[in-house]
Formats: sequence, C-alpha cells, structure tokens
Amino acid sequence: MYKNVINKGVIIGMVIFGLSECALASSVTSVTKVKQVEAVGQNYYAIQKIENPDVELQLAAVKQSEKALRFIKNPAEEVQIAAVTKSYYALRYIKNPSKEVQLAAIKQSYHAIKYIKEPVEEAQLAAVKQGHDIIKYIKDPSKEVQLAAVEQSHDAIKFIKNPSPEAMKLAYQKIMEAQ
Repeated sequence: MYKNVINKGVIIGMVIFGLSECALASSVTSVTKVKQVEAVGQNYYAIQKIENPDVELQLAAVKQSEKALRFIKNPAEEVQIAAVTKSYYALRYIKNPSKEVQLAAIKQSYHAIKYIKEPVEEAQLAAVKQGHDIIKYIKDPSKEVQLAAVEQSHDAIKFIKNPSPEAMKLAYQKIMEAQ
C-alpha cells in the first residue's frame, strides 16, 4: 500500500505525510510533490531527505523554520530573503549573502550586521541609521558610514577604531551644539 514510500533507511513518521502509521523511508523524493511540500511545511528536517529541492520546497521548509537553510545546498536568493526576513539569525547559514539578502536581514534587525562578514556599504548605512553604536561591529567603515553613525549620535565616534577627520569634526560640532 505504501510501496512508493517504504524503503530501507531512516524511520520517518508518516504523520508528516498525512498518514497515521510509520514506515521506513530512505528519501522523501519518492513521495509526490504535494506530499513533499506538506512534509517540509510541517517539519523542516524533511528537506534534508529531498535531493535538489526546488524553490517551492525550499520556501515551504524555510517558512516552517529559517533553520531549514542548514539542509539546503545553494538556496535560491528568494529563499534566503524569506529566511532572514523571518529571523536575521538565518545569516549564519548563508556564506556570501547578496546585497538584497543583507538589506532584508538588516530591515528585520540592524543587529544582523554582526553576522555579515563583508557587508556592502548600503547595508552598513542601513544598520547605523537604525543604531549608531552598531558601527563597532563594522570592520573599516567608510567615511560615509562613519558620518551617518555620528549624525545619529556624537557618541558613535567612540566606537570607530580609526575615525576619519570628517567624522571627528562632525562629532565635535555635535558636542558643541549640545552644550
């Protein structure tokens, strides 16, 4: 009866597949597409048993949990964006996030910049505009990023390792205006 599902390997609860019994399955690939989507939608771990999942399956898994990215080789950019929109912690599973992925993560929380090894300048600017002190996590921020952080608060200058002369001047001006 469950011939297309029963196979040697890992025991997977058939509850995942909408059935009430358990069976042996070495991969979820033998299950119909609808059942695969249902499976990963209910339990993102099922994605690891699907060889080369398409974008629809990747999105279903990430919708269930952003941690599904751990099991997806080369996830599509839209899947990465869906994951970081759910939680910026998903960046931990993305090696080189694109500018769009970085910006989506920072929109979710400016703290996402901490998890981006080489953030693009636009992502850096978006982060410091939300919180000036986040500049301390940006390695070698550009003059523009420094100025944006100092514009938010003159206190940002103390978080910049090598502030530009322009950033120092702006911080001084802001301090003088505050007095």
